[in-house]
Amino acid sequence: MKYEFISNTNLENNGNLYRYIENGFKKAKSFCFSVAFINFAGVQIILDILKKSEKHNIKGKILTTNYLHFTELKSIEFLKRFKNIEVKFFDSDKMEGFHTKGYIFEYDDCYKAIIGSSNLTKSGLKSNIEWNTAVTTEKNSDFIKGVLNEFNYLWEKGVENVNPYIVSYVKKEEIVVRKKVRDEYFLAAEDHEFGIYKESDIKPNYMQEMALKNLETTRMYGEKRALCIAATGTGKTYLGAFDVKAFKAKKMLFIVHNEDILKSAMETFKNILPEKTMGFFTGNIKNVDRDYIFATIQSLNNRYHEFNEYEFDYIIVDEAHHITAKSYEKVINYFKPKFLLGLTATPERCDGGNIYEIFHMNVPVEIRLQEALDRELVTPFHYYGVKDISEVNLEGIDLNDIAAVTKALNLEKRVDFIVEKMNFYGYSGERRKTIGFCVSIEHCEYMTKEFLKKGIKAATITGNHGKDLREDIIKKFKNTQDLEVIFTVNIFNEGIDIPCINSILMLRPTASPIIFTQQLGRGLRHYQNKEFLTVIDFIGNHSRAFLIALALMGRKGYDKESIKIAVKRDFDNLSKSIHVKMEEICKKEILKQLDNENFNSLKYLKAEYDEFKDY
Repeated sequence: MKYEFISNTNLENNGNLYRYIENGFKKAKSFCFSVAFINFAGVQIILDILKKSEKHNIKGKILTTNYLHFTELKSIEFLKRFKNIEVKFFDSDKMEGFHTKGYIFEYDDCYKAIIGSSNLTKSGLKSNIEWNTAVTTEKNSDFIKGVLNEFNYLWEKGVENVNPYIVSYVKKEEIVVRKKVRDEYFLAAEDHEFGIYKESDIKPNYMQEMALKNLETTRMYGEKRALCIAATGTGKTYLGAFDVKAFKAKKMLFIVHNEDILKSAMETFKNILPEKTMGFFTGNIKNVDRDYIFATIQSLNNRYHEFNEYEFDYIIVDEAHHITAKSYEKVINYFKPKFLLGLTATPERCDGGNIYEIFHMNVPVEIRLQEALDRELVTPFHYYGVKDISEVNLEGIDLNDIAAVTKALNLEKRVDFIVEKMNFYGYSGERRKTIGFCVSIEHCEYMTKEFLKKGIKAATITGNHGKDLREDIIKKFKNTQDLEVIFTVNIFNEGIDIPCINSILMLRPTASPIIFTQQLGRGLRHYQNKEFLTVIDFIGNHSRAFLIALALMGRKGYDKESIKIAVKRDFDNLSKSIHVKMEEICKKEILKQLDNENFNSLKYLKAEYDEFKDY
């Protein structure tokens, strides 16, 4: 016999239990799983593995239970889709408790049994502190005979009709998440849809506590400006409201470049400072007599002289990476606040100049995506890099030639493939709420038309739509079952907060790590019943596919070998809360491009600048 100790804390060699199970399927003839608990997150991350087992006709039996009513019905429904897998339930309400955790693989000349503490959940397979032992043994050993005899005994007591024996814990989970939202403060800009809370109900989260403490220290040293950097979804707007309250600002100006952000920002401030009068300063509304004014930079640019230069004692610039644009220069130079706060998730993304210099190099907090995930400030994500269909040929096409890229992508066969993958991977939550990022308005409209033909409730939102129409579509998307998918281009890259988004389709070639990260961020806000975000990226045969690797790494400046190792290991060193799986053909192409890429060249950085400069 051969024994191996498996711990999720050890990423060397084969690594966590997920890796052992993935390797266990290679050359297997059959498998048997006996696990007390199964959730959809655990099933989703092994769907690709199970699909391969079906292709190779590897017969499988999975036994679970209704013990403690933990197992999710949705996970069983997905397992039963595979023709090679039988699923049974052990009724622990009628019999004794059931708490087994075992994964058994049969090979031509041996068995491998992995027995220990891990259930078929994502945390059990990848992140929890678990102890498991893998035993490889001859087929006639007493050990494997005993294991198989016990499994077969329980299997015979199991039932196939699972519905009477399982209680979905959606309602229980909803209560837990709502409590988590309130107690630990995961509220984001538009989470006020849960209801307006009393000020005392909302407490700062980890990022906000750190920033507030450091902002106070910054001001003690006489500084009048600061830039707070935090990943999308961590609560930057609430941070601004908390600090304005701590500052005891009598007059406050909140500046953004996008009018869509203003309404949710005002609601956030109302939750924290309900005693203050608040109003807008936009193209159509000029509430100049309010305590706190929420303004677009476009409106201020033309009429900032209507205010006294000392009018506001506190000014916030949201999406502050835009502050180096000329539209901000006159406004920022004119006003003389007692304190100026910048908020951004992507300080690298700026139109020119140096954003850090504008804020006097004061950065009280910097929490990037990896730390935000580890601190549970945002929802984890499962990323699936899927090779696009062969009919989509982007080789030789300039990705800046939007018309040519659109023509290459607008294929009925590709739509069928996208729908197939959406249904295969599913989503976390009760209802599908998907954003599809497209390359052009024409691409958005084509995808919407084709989805509607297939009976999928879809809509398009682009810059061509008026503000009222955009708001109506978003409201319908958030609050009803009448809209499942929104296809968009550019306008959802930043500033739009829709916490219910539980899946994202990357339908355009990745030409910028920053744009990729911002689009990913649209789905990272916590929401009831959303355990994780599903991201499906359709990777084509274009020369910049390697930028996906840079985006997933979360920052620039990595050496080539570090990036290549991360690609080979599915980025398992980034965060235990995420899951990344690329098809092997995509990995090979990305690794090839990384080998050929000159990381001392600025060509792709220039491409990012060109893409952003007109925003």
